[in-house]
Amino acid sequence: MSNTSLIDLRKLRKSALKLSNSQSGVAIGWAMSRLFSNRELQENVINAPEDAPRVLDLNPLHWDELLLFDTDDQGHTNSLKQQKRWHELRRLLPLTLNKLEKRAEVAFHAFVLDDRESNSRRATQDAMCFLEFLMHHEWVEMDSSEVKRIRRLSNAA
Repeated sequence: MSNTSLIDLRKLRKSALKLSNSQSGVAIGWAMSRLFSNRELQENVINAPEDAPRVLDLNPLHWDELLLFDTDDQGHTNSLKQQKRWHELRRLLPLTLNKLEKRAEVAFHAFVLDDRESNSRRATQDAMCFLEFLMHHEWVEMDSSEVKRIRRLSNAA
């Protein structure tokens, strides 16, 4: 991902749900509902996590509570898996990710949030699913040669 600290939107969602009964739960819930319904806010939070409290109109202490809340023991493992997936997509889809420019990470996070079967796929199959996700949600016009190449590789896997 970028050089900023990795923001895992899936972990944020889990943390927000678990903190909903806390004293800060209402404020966090409101900020998260805005975040997950607005692609531009997601992009801002991913690209500049240090500005997230201001962008989400959330008390910085509540933001820290949300980031530091441990939802499960798998958090670090999931983050590493997500980084590996991102690395593989960058290797397999350079043309598509270049067209997306700064929106590439946001698109990836949206894909991860939407994806339910990531554990059972090879990298080329994951890349094909990512391309299909991008096409379905009209993120970017695909490079036909890259789509054909990934389709061929994913079918061979």
